[in-house]
Amino acid sequence: MTVNWITAYNRLFKIINTDGDYYYSGSAFIQMAQQVDDSVPSYNQYIQLRNQQGKSTSRKDFYWDSINSLEEPQKYQLFRIFIEALEPYVKDEVEGVRSVIFGGGSAVPTTVIPQKLWSSEKLNLSLKDIDKAIDAQQFNRAVTLAYTCLEGLYKAYVRENIPDQAHVTSLIPLSKLVKNDISEKLKAKGNFPEEIVNTIPTLTNGIANSRNSFSESHFAKDANKWLAIYARDLTNSIGRLLLHFV
Repeated sequence: MTVNWITAYNRLFKIINTDGDYYYSGSAFIQMAQQVDDSVPSYNQYIQLRNQQGKSTSRKDFYWDSINSLEEPQKYQLFRIFIEALEPYVKDEVEGVRSVIFGGGSAVPTTVIPQKLWSSEKLNLSLKDIDKAIDAQQFNRAVTLAYTCLEGLYKAYVRENIPDQAHVTSLIPLSKLVKNDISEKLKAKGNFPEEIVNTIPTLTNGIANSRNSFSESHFAKDANKWLAIYARDLTNSIGRLLLHFV
């Protein structure tokens, strides 16, 4: 399917140009673009460069030029990020953007669940994506990425170690399967601190509930940040633990 990026952008701009929680200033937009392309300059650098080139510095013009300069996969990724960030506030309007790009279907999560066993490198890449979202103050997206990362880890673990349970797809049941399997492995070696392993489903449940209710929370911006960072650190801790057993 060929995407009409101009139509998609015009619909997006109507949303992010409206006052409210979903308004995106020039610097906020640049921070989003930097999540998919590290070569995007800072807001001040970008405006200075456009002035030197005699180009318009109006938000609608330079937002479009930023998007249009991206490679096709990066455009998809940037719109996915915006869809995830805006949907809690303006679901109907976001559906209009999604319909242009994805034909009305759900945008594929930015973090892909691996089909093969996870590694330390894959975990680090996922954590890097979460850190980028936090740096851009996209805290809802950061929690969603933490959820997706755990989902990928658990599914990979179950496929490798408990293949007869590979049909399980829900996050919490997956976490319990992983916890039980690790406990059995450790019991075979002798005594171990069961309380540590037992925290896997509890911590997972916390991240899942945060992700599901994040847009309805009444936290201030600072609290959103600490919650996103905490979810990131929990994901890192659980991931490092699992990698010892795969």
